[in-house]
Amino acid sequence: MSGFNGKWTLKAVNNAAAYFDAIASPEEYKTKLRAIAEAVKSDPLAYIEEITVDSAAKTLQRVVYINGEKKKDSGVVQTGVEVDHPAADGRPAKVKITFDSDTKITRTENGDGFSTVTVFETSGDTLTATSTGAGQTSTMTYQRI
Repeated sequence: MSGFNGKWTLKAVNNAAAYFDAIASPEEYKTKLRAIAEAVKSDPLAYIEEITVDSAAKTLQRVVYINGEKKKDSGVVQTGVEVDHPAADGRPAKVKITFDSDTKITRTENGDGFSTVTVFETSGDTLTATSTGAGQTSTMTYQRI
């Protein structure tokens, strides 16, 4: 699990618009995503996620930095149990995170009118997040920094 720990910069996003439309993400969130995508084109360090996995305590924490400023902190989230926690796009949801293997974490989100599954997988210095919901899939690829 320690292979997830560290800072990751966003390198590529595929099919995000169709995915976020399919799961009915709020327009405000989609606008922010488009702005992030534009920022990353000119500055590869514009969007950074810092991940801390504590497999012994069965917890995970994600902190997001945009243009060097801390924008979002998941707090320490217990894994293996369903908790009330905001979905990736900020909507209220029941979230369950599971440690599937040393290289795979799954996050399931269920909220009012939406259900998604995101699988995070590491391979060396690459992290891939594959999100699926309402018949659409989006992939985000990160590079360790």
